[in-house]
Amino acid sequence: MIPPSVQTLCRKFNRFDFPTKTITILCYGEYVPHYKQHYTCVERKPSSIDAASICTKHDKKGAFRCYEGFRNSSVVSEQKVRSRMEDVVFCGWPERVFNPIMDLQGFHRIKSLTIEYSHSEIILDFPEMFYLQTINISWTNLSHLGSQKTFKKIHALKIVDLRWNKLMQLDPLLLPPTFEHLYLGGNPWNCTKNFKWLLVPEKGNYVADRELLVCADRKYKDRNVTTVMNYKVMLRNACQSHEDLKNCSCSMHHIIPKTHLPLYTVNCSHLGLHFLPAFLPENTTTLFANNNKITDISPLRNNIHYRYVVDVHLDNNMIETIDVLEGGYWLDHFRLLSLKNNKLKKIPVYALDNALDDNANANLLLLSMNPWYCSCKFGMRFREIVIKYNDILRDAWNITCTYKQDEEEKMSTIMAITREDVCKPKNESKIHVLDWINGALAIMILLILAKLGYDYYHYKNYGRVPWIVMKLP
Repeated sequence: MIPPSVQTLCRKFNRFDFPTKTITILCYGEYVPHYKQHYTCVERKPSSIDAASICTKHDKKGAFRCYEGFRNSSVVSEQKVRSRMEDVVFCGWPERVFNPIMDLQGFHRIKSLTIEYSHSEIILDFPEMFYLQTINISWTNLSHLGSQKTFKKIHALKIVDLRWNKLMQLDPLLLPPTFEHLYLGGNPWNCTKNFKWLLVPEKGNYVADRELLVCADRKYKDRNVTTVMNYKVMLRNACQSHEDLKNCSCSMHHIIPKTHLPLYTVNCSHLGLHFLPAFLPENTTTLFANNNKITDISPLRNNIHYRYVVDVHLDNNMIETIDVLEGGYWLDHFRLLSLKNNKLKKIPVYALDNALDDNANANLLLLSMNPWYCSCKFGMRFREIVIKYNDILRDAWNITCTYKQDEEEKMSTIMAITREDVCKPKNESKIHVLDWINGALAIMILLILAKLGYDYYHYKNYGRVPWIVMKLP
């Protein structure tokens, strides 16, 4: 029976290249060569077998297979038996650690060693051996090797097979000059670690199945290991080649599944920069430039390298205005812009309103900890924008604004400010211009009514009409 991990790999890769060609495993209709039957644990020990037949010698040539460790002393304990063995197979090694120094003691002439279906780790280096050519450690819980020198003293070693284990990281091994092939497929590789040595010819060419290695970590899951490492090397070279990025750190944060396009992050924070970098690697989508002395953000609009940088972090700088972004491509397509703790007092609110209204990609805009000054016109319009896009301006309740009231400067959160606060001084007279006009009109009406009464009185008593009547034609 093939373990589930093997079945999964077969479905994923659909092929393998094994060193020998006798027993086969079916993968999507293809026959995959495996090690010779005497060299594997393909036929697992039945549970009914007694302890006396756990270790078995298979032929005169020295093929030897053990299940669950050395339980049969009559077969294993004799020095003569061990010294003649050439092919040794351990199936289901019971101990937590496989100690090659102790457990291979006496096996002076073995040419191949197989350890399968084991829960053991190998934390010690192999002792000096002169005949061992092939090591197969597969379908075990092996998660790491003790050191880079684990196999260095095996002078005739040609093949090491470490497939279908639990290896997540592996440093380049120090191997003897006779070495030919290293097999690493089927392990849950963590590609956030450094595997760039796979791309170095004198180290990586030994890995016969390196093009089949797949990442299992959350960040690069199901991506090819060599592809991920190639992108990392390309990014490192691009960042090191430009003076503006000399002290910045560059990293790959994602690979798009369908297109396999890498997305990069550049971090230039805490470097005392006065300007944004003039160059960014292709496919950079995130820039961190916090805690610098940057005043000018015009590259976001004018520099082609920033066209697809959708996340920009510019906290704790000296930016006084973002007017230059008005009407530009970047403001209409950004995803995240953080401008906390800068020198902003006003922004073009109408341009920001239009940009946020048209930009379906906008997710986060942070503007708190700036010295905002709210005049009557700007303060009310700014407050409307903050309320309208509260799901994007998520630090709205931390945005504070300074305003004047009765020649006294006051401060309030933009969400709590009112029109009376910013549009009318506290001690301003309550009688406005319209009130004066209305009063004047009322007085005029009263005067007209008084004149009308006066004329009526004189006409009735004296028959005298108003002088204006005498002037009418």
